[in-house]
Amino acid sequence: MQNFGVSHCDYCGLAMPPSNTIWCQPCLNLIANVSRCQRCGLQTEHETDVCGDCLIHPPQWDRLFCISDYSEPLREYVGKLKYAQQFWLAQDLGVLLSAYIPDPAPLILPVPLHWKRFWWRSYNQSDHLGWTLEREFNRREHHVRCDTKILKRIKATRPQQGLSRSFRRSNLIGAFKVMKPINEKHVAIVDDVVTTGATINLLCTELRKAGVERIDVYAVCRTGRG
Repeated sequence: MQNFGVSHCDYCGLAMPPSNTIWCQPCLNLIANVSRCQRCGLQTEHETDVCGDCLIHPPQWDRLFCISDYSEPLREYVGKLKYAQQFWLAQDLGVLLSAYIPDPAPLILPVPLHWKRFWWRSYNQSDHLGWTLEREFNRREHHVRCDTKILKRIKATRPQQGLSRSFRRSNLIGAFKVMKPINEKHVAIVDDVVTTGATINLLCTELRKAGVERIDVYAVCRTGRG
């Protein structure tokens, strides 16, 4: 007889007690907890506000928050979210990510897709992550809103995956535009994975022109230096 009161971890398949995610605690413990630079989000030997690379070549944003590197078990679920039409996974990934952000920005801005890619995929995974974060933060009595209409991708570009660092930058020139006035001075850009940061840096440039003073980045994963 099937026991409808028992849930099972989506990753290992074992029974688990009631949880606010689809993963059991032992599988959540597999997520690497490493020291990072608070500015760029890359791994460091010891946690630091600003690493040596950021002192020389600082990113355009002010702080990056992420769950972990682009490694298992997160890598599997980010792939399903982004490429396998499983947009509902943004709920569980967003809940995990929200726990790493103690003082959220009042305005959340998902990284936009060009309309051609949106038409092909039928959704923007960053939008779904942003909506989940908005809900979770407001449950904690923060006043946060997610706006998917402020940032627009006006230029169709090649997918960034597999491109060199220099080509990632040139591939995105002129790709984004701020479509509405922004009253908030502190905003956060939301994406599933930050790799070289080329996309985020260009968005930051446009947001600075619009008068934004502080920009955080919220990402499920931050890829390593390699």
